[in-house]
Amino acid sequence: MSTKIETWFDALPEEWQTPAQRIRELLMEAAPNMKEEWKYKTPFYGNGRWMCYLSLQKEQLVLGFVEGVHLLDPDGLFARTDHKLIQHYLPPTSGKLPEAALRRLIAEAVEYNMEVLALRRKKRLR
Repeated sequence: MSTKIETWFDALPEEWQTPAQRIRELLMEAAPNMKEEWKYKTPFYGNGRWMCYLSLQKEQLVLGFVEGVHLLDPDGLFARTDHKLIQHYLPPTSGKLPEAALRRLIAEAVEYNMEVLALRRKKRLR
């Protein structure tokens, strides 16, 4: 694990430390090849390509999906955003995380990444 990433988690306001750590666990459990990397001063997660990141924006914890616009989000977890591609999930400040819905959303993002990688490989083989 990266010291910068650990420092980032440790520096979060107390109210965000537990939800951030749990989201991190859900992300790392989502795919056997999931990697955690330090990019743009925040933890990024990906399985073969960038998938999402955790950040603190305006004192709010954010789970940002890099190509979230391509995800269905059947549980309606995404918050409104002005980004064209990125979609944000904003964990609640109190109460439990909707873990089942988060697992589904993360699994969908993993699957999307795998499909994009497969298409890229297929194009290279032509």
